[in-house]
Amino acid sequence: MNEAALKDQSINRGFLFISFGAFFIMLSLATHLPAYPHMLAEFNLTPGYAVWMQLGLAVGLTGFQPLLGWIGDSFGLKIVILIGGIFMVIGSLLVAFSFSFWVLVLGLFFKGISGAAIAPSGIAYAGKFMVGTQRGKAIGTFAAFITIGAVFGPVISGMIVDTANWQASFIFTAILGGLGIALFAFVPHVKVQARKKLDVLGLIFVIALLLGLLTIPTFINSFGIESGMWIPSLLVFVTALIMLIFVEKKQKAPLLDLEYVANRNFWVPTTIAVFIFLGYSGVMYLLTFFVQNVQGKAATTVGFLQMAVFLGTSVAAYLSGRIMKKLSARLIMGSGILVFSSGIIMLNFVTLTTSFTYLFIAMSLVGIGVGFQTPVVKGLVVSKASTERMNVVTFTNTVIENLAQRMGASLALVAFSIFSASGNNVGAVVNTSWVIMGFIVIALLFLPLIPRTIPGIHTSEADLVDTNVVPKALQTEEIK
Repeated sequence: MNEAALKDQSINRGFLFISFGAFFIMLSLATHLPAYPHMLAEFNLTPGYAVWMQLGLAVGLTGFQPLLGWIGDSFGLKIVILIGGIFMVIGSLLVAFSFSFWVLVLGLFFKGISGAAIAPSGIAYAGKFMVGTQRGKAIGTFAAFITIGAVFGPVISGMIVDTANWQASFIFTAILGGLGIALFAFVPHVKVQARKKLDVLGLIFVIALLLGLLTIPTFINSFGIESGMWIPSLLVFVTALIMLIFVEKKQKAPLLDLEYVANRNFWVPTTIAVFIFLGYSGVMYLLTFFVQNVQGKAATTVGFLQMAVFLGTSVAAYLSGRIMKKLSARLIMGSGILVFSSGIIMLNFVTLTTSFTYLFIAMSLVGIGVGFQTPVVKGLVVSKASTERMNVVTFTNTVIENLAQRMGASLALVAFSIFSASGNNVGAVVNTSWVIMGFIVIALLFLPLIPRTIPGIHTSEADLVDTNVVPKALQTEEIK
């Protein structure tokens, strides 16, 4: 077997180990939601405190993702995914054995860091080492793997919570984190040609920016919008954003690749994903409290409904990745948005006696819609990125999407609390669903800006070789 074939085998083997390890980590990350009401009851807290739990998870998922992208480009992706496995174990054990609510929040923060390390890893790997049809299939496959893990997480967690207790579900995720570490250990190590200097100022302003933005809904929920307690957070966000742009423009190797962010192949699909993910994440948290607190059903029921979302996302992402080369990017994304909106429209008609089947179908449509467009978004994001900055680019995209999901979850909780203040909890669900429909309309406005073709996918491999689009990593980097 020649050297090129051996290298190709090594690349494919590494991708499989990353994907299977990511399955266990993302499964672990998806288990906490059905346990939320029980965790709050443990500390005699109201549902409003779930916003603080969500904040801890959100800061972990978003605040350190740019740093992880820099580590990947400077020391190799293997270091990043091992960090993800370790933090999943530590975070899960902190939550399981927490003696106070704030220790629990810290554990969720560590679990968030784990997700931040793992979620973009397969996309960065595929963008760096694969081209053409192989890249499209790999992106769809990885999206399916990380989502299929989330399919079983809520169901397993709901069953553990109902049969044992919520602490047991986090001991379970610590074990899964250990399995992830074992798989990541077999990923080939890629030598990095030149390490980048850490953009310390960029890291500081990124964390400040995200903390400011993420605490806005937290303070609104805790003190009310009329209190003005959220205004300092808004000022921190705006100030940090201005300083970040100023600092990053002067950096040779910025923590966030703002130059590439301005590329249409990055900012247009990312903007659409932001508005869709605001609703995607928000509707799942909304559903949790509606089914358990309003309809009075068990945590296992929430788990099965969450399974419908993630299963639909996983299957649709896998299929989308395989047909992405045959259809236009705009057609696939538009179809996904329409399917997603049909699921949200169904939620506008829920009542206190709405059946499980009705909710299951609505959640399936929500998942299918998001899953169908995800590979296209990722394919466009990496399409014109430099291979030397692939981790920074993919982690930049993911931090924006994760921020949108965390904001969506927080906004949904805040909206539900505001709309249910009158005592009409069912009406609160309907009104919040209409807010999500507003996000969908905004996303559709950007759809005409999506290019029809995706460089690196809608191109033959022969053409890629002729135009020097083949990743340099395939030509110059050594894989141990």
